[in-house]
Parts: sequence; C-alpha cells; structure tokens
Amino acid sequence: MDNMEYIESYFKGNNTAAQKLQFENKILDDPGFADEVAFYISANGAMKQELYDEKKQRFREMYDSHKVITMKPRVRSLWKYMAAASVIIAAFVLTWIFSVNSASPHQLADKYIQQNFKTLNVTMGNGDSLQTGISLFNSGKLDEALSIFETLENRDPANSEALKYAGIVSLRLNNYDKAIKYFSLLAANSSLYSNSGKFYKAITLLERNSEGDKEQAKQLLQEVVDKDLEGKNEAEKWLKTF
Repeated sequence: MDNMEYIESYFKGNNTAAQKLQFENKILDDPGFADEVAFYISANGAMKQELYDEKKQRFREMYDSHKVITMKPRVRSLWKYMAAASVIIAAFVLTWIFSVNSASPHQLADKYIQQNFKTLNVTMGNGDSLQTGISLFNSGKLDEALSIFETLENRDPANSEALKYAGIVSLRLNNYDKAIKYFSLLAANSSLYSNSGKFYKAITLLERNSEGDKEQAKQLLQEVVDKDLEGKNEAEKWLKTF
C-alpha cells in the first residue's frame, strides 16, 4: 500500500484504533509523511465541491505529482511538532466532513443498517417469545424470527417491541413495503416515551430508493428533528446531505 492509499484509508475510517494511533505517531515521527498528510488535507479541501469520484481521480494525479518532489532533510524542532499536531486535528475534521458530506442519504441509510441492524439486543423483562425471536434473528434465521414477531404483533397490536423488530427483520429481508407498514404502526403509537418509528421508516425509504422515497424520507427526518424523536442526532446530520 503506498502512502496515498494509507492516508486515504485513515480518513475513510477504515483503520482500527491501533492503526489510527500508529498513523498519528508516524505524523509526529516522520516530517516527510506529515507533509504528505498536510498536502492531502489541503488538496481535498480545495476540491470539496467536486464529485467524489472526480475528486479522488484528481487527487491521485496531484498526489503523484507532489510525491516526486524530493524533500530536503530538516532538523526537528518545536514548530514541526506543532505543525504535526495541527495536521492531526485537521485529520479528525476532514474525517468528519468525508463521513457526512461525501455520502448520499442512501449510503448513510445503508451504513446505518449494516452497523445497527446486524444483531438485536434484548432488555430484561421481555417475554420468552420475544427473546426467542431475537435469538433466531441473531443466528441469521430471519424468516423464523419474523414469523415470531408477526405472531406477537397479531396477538397484541400495541406490542411496540414486536412491531419494531418485525420492521427491522423485514428491512433486513429487503421487504421494504412490509417494513414501512410496521414502522408506520410503530410511529403512530403516541404512548411511547421514545419512538423510533419515523426514523426507521425514513431509513427504509432511503434504502428502497424508489421514486418519491427520498423526498418522503427527508420530510420524516425533519419531523424527527422538530419533535425531538429517537434518531434526532443522525437526522440532523443526514438532512445536510439532501
């Protein structure tokens, strides 16, 4: 992996905690590498209005041109460490910009699903059937899990946990219409102290990505923010990408 790919991997958030620490220590220990990171930040900042693919290709060209310049050895001094520290701070800022502003709403929704809907947590006090459904879900038996959650919902339409999990499993099965139905029912339950229905419905619409889905999802995300519903923090960030 050349330095360009190494630097880009860091900014994309692909590194482990240990790899991030190694990267930041390299900035402090290697002035030439610190210059390359600083150049990366400067080049990407100047091109932040371009499309991502164009920006990546253009930066590759600029980076390759910059890399052939021979760096003269220099004496390490306090200003170099101060500059390196500034680069690290800028790195975190740029990472945040890349993670939010360069991703489309659909990509953000897909990432959320991958990070949050792979497994389900169960809280104390839930019924045995609900826990069985969660266990099946976490074992990858999605169809069997959905059958249990739907049975629970049919017995008790006000069972918010069954509604939520039925929606999540349907989403994981790419049955977007069914997921939207369950999340809509969940959102309509005004008795809940914390209600994720609107936010999850917005995620489903963005993931389905059919005509009109993006606009409807945007409206739902705005409602999540305005009414301070579950998912508000993500909704505020995502709205900036529309």
